[in-house]
Amino acid sequence: MTRRAAIVELVSERPVRSQAELGRLLRQRGIQATQATLSRDLRSLGVGKVPAADGSRYVLPGPSRDVVDARRRQIELETFVQSVRVVANQVLVRTPPGNAHGVGRALDLLGWDEVAGTLAGDDTVLVVTDSPAAARAFRRRLGQLVGRSFE
Repeated sequence: MTRRAAIVELVSERPVRSQAELGRLLRQRGIQATQATLSRDLRSLGVGKVPAADGSRYVLPGPSRDVVDARRRQIELETFVQSVRVVANQVLVRTPPGNAHGVGRALDLLGWDEVAGTLAGDDTVLVVTDSPAAARAFRRRLGQLVGRSFE
């Protein structure tokens, strides 16, 4: 079995959450690959990463429900996040009135490590992180996701 065929098989049969995990699973099958090789293989195969209940996982390309849901969440964030402000280890995400709950849920489903939790009101989502550095990392990452800078 080729390395890429093994990657397709592994990603389709179980949740694979990282390149390190993928490398370990391949080694168990007797296939050696560096992180750079795995990165190229994943890109070549069109494998993407989507939020999951317990973090994120790789998925194969295609019209799967997970991919559609992930794109819908990204569009929701692109559309409704108006501003992002870091206050110590917390981040205030402003939305139009009535949209904070949906944005908060979309943020929760991203499963980002820097987010300890969220609390949504009517037009504001409070994102709690572990440190000011994590709050800044969240702001930067959210900006990259929605295609805007909130610096």
